[in-house]
Amino acid sequence: VLEVLDSGLLSGFVGTGTDQFYGGPLVRELESEFKIKFGSEYAVSFNSATSAIHGALMAAGIGPGDEVIVPPYTMSATATAVVMCGAVPVFADIEPDMFCIDPMKVERCISPRTKSIIAVNLFGMSSDLDSLLLLAQKHNLILIEDNAQAPAAIYKNRYTGTISHMGVFSLNRHKTMQCGEGGIVLTNDFNFSKRLQLVRNHGEAVLPDWNQDKPSDIVGYNYRLSELHAAVAIPQLAKLDEMNSFRVQLANELTNRLSEIDFLVPPKIRDQSNHVYYLYPILFEEDVLGVSKNSFIAAMKAEGIHAATYVRPIYLLPVFAKNRKPDNREFMRLFPLYEYECPYEKGLCPVVEDIEFKKMVVTNICRSPNSMAEIEEFSAAAKKIAKNVEALRKWEENTQET
Repeated sequence: VLEVLDSGLLSGFVGTGTDQFYGGPLVRELESEFKIKFGSEYAVSFNSATSAIHGALMAAGIGPGDEVIVPPYTMSATATAVVMCGAVPVFADIEPDMFCIDPMKVERCISPRTKSIIAVNLFGMSSDLDSLLLLAQKHNLILIEDNAQAPAAIYKNRYTGTISHMGVFSLNRHKTMQCGEGGIVLTNDFNFSKRLQLVRNHGEAVLPDWNQDKPSDIVGYNYRLSELHAAVAIPQLAKLDEMNSFRVQLANELTNRLSEIDFLVPPKIRDQSNHVYYLYPILFEEDVLGVSKNSFIAAMKAEGIHAATYVRPIYLLPVFAKNRKPDNREFMRLFPLYEYECPYEKGLCPVVEDIEFKKMVVTNICRSPNSMAEIEEFSAAAKKIAKNVEALRKWEENTQET
């Protein structure tokens, strides 16, 4: 970083068809290191994973009137990037035990307007990628992996983020490897890689002598990663396996401790896969403890322990739930050339609603600088709550009355 500051070259990009179209030396080094690490033909950096998802969708040719199937259980950008293309996110429910998009539900959502599927490798574990790839091939769809939460996770001897047509990685401040803000798209497709580069860097401005005398037909953005961010990200990538190993060690110990607590169910791991624990997801069993999930979370927080809900289903966010019908002016602005009502309302995906509203508890306790001491504190706090559950029930009743 100091070398970048001393050089004065804080960004190496210029939005014209010269060599500077590809960015500065550290941006290119970061992309090269990603290709080497994950075994991909091409790596294209972006200033965020949100930009990278948008870029991947644009590279796939997604536009107004198209449908893209997405999970409802993820950060909202997975779906809003679809809206940024003028396309319509179609929400397919999740697996009840792995929490990723359910391939069987995906197939039911495919229509003649479907152009792509986004699979989110949630919490640190892969989606059922082989099943999703078969669906994509069967229906001529582009499969994109949102791999922001699962860098270097393994699915059947392959890295997540390398299995689909394009895979998106995040370098956001709370990800395992981070440089503040940033994203990377991996692909083995030359045409996708070039379109990603055009989306990233003002594609409309590229000179006619670029790309074999064929000017760009893409209106691009300033989605470029700076040299400063790349300087931070390069050593982060080098430490990724070490950082993942640390998280897995803490997570395994937490899983062992939860075997002693009958109302908390640790995460399952997909066959021939591993988990790198961006977050540690736990299923809470209200019937066993006798209080609600929210009361349990409040009690854990009172003990100084990180425990939280995850995210409400995306389709219940106001931008979707309030703009469901084509006769709505905002609907027409969000979804041009689309004539169908969107079923963005409660009950659309019952599995995710049951999990999020009643069962899911997540904790970030497996992140550095936490240690085995924090795992012990988590276990001790949960056991203490169980011993004092009658007091918690009374507190819950009083709170509900109030």
